[in-house]
Amino acid sequence: MEIEESRPRIIWNAVLVVSVFLCAFVIPVVPGVMGNTFHNSVFTLIFISGVMSLERRRSTVLGLSIGATIMEWITEIFHLTLLNEISRALNVLFFLIMIFFIIGQIASTRNINARVILQSIAGYLLLGLGFSVIIGAMIQYDPLAFNLPAEPDLPERTRLLVSKSNYFGFITMATVGYGDIVPLKPYARSFATFIAISGQLYIAIIIALLIGKFAAKK
Repeated sequence: MEIEESRPRIIWNAVLVVSVFLCAFVIPVVPGVMGNTFHNSVFTLIFISGVMSLERRRSTVLGLSIGATIMEWITEIFHLTLLNEISRALNVLFFLIMIFFIIGQIASTRNINARVILQSIAGYLLLGLGFSVIIGAMIQYDPLAFNLPAEPDLPERTRLLVSKSNYFGFITMATVGYGDIVPLKPYARSFATFIAISGQLYIAIIIALLIGKFAAKK
């Protein structure tokens, strides 16, 4: 009975991992209007699968996911700066709450199974995606915060911004540091440091939880 009940959650966790993967690594290379529609569709899928993958407290995240979905599509229609900022804030808040609940679920689970592994991957990708959204806002409002080359005024400019913010966010979180994009302002450097430390802390916490549970069961 426990296996049958956990199977839908495994499916929703798999959908969450795939949707976050698409948002982080595929959307930035999809050009034009098609990329914007794909972006909103994948984000909607993240909100839905994120709520459905939770074992508890779905009602806590449900309202936030509905609001984030509505703002995502309204922003695409009206292109207002204020709506765009509200949408970004809701997205980051949703990602952070999901990461908090995912870590809580992993800590409270008894057995290491496919659902736990998928949750661990989803949490890491959501963390990087949240950082990327914040970096995109920093670049948009302060182009001198990072040493980005000037881009021509093209329809793909927003897509290029998403691509660069995703790239810098995940590369910094993985502590690779190629050096092609470098933070210049003090607050940008501090945030880059915070990203690197947070990424390593997440991995350390998750690995400690998984190994501890495996050793305790054995």
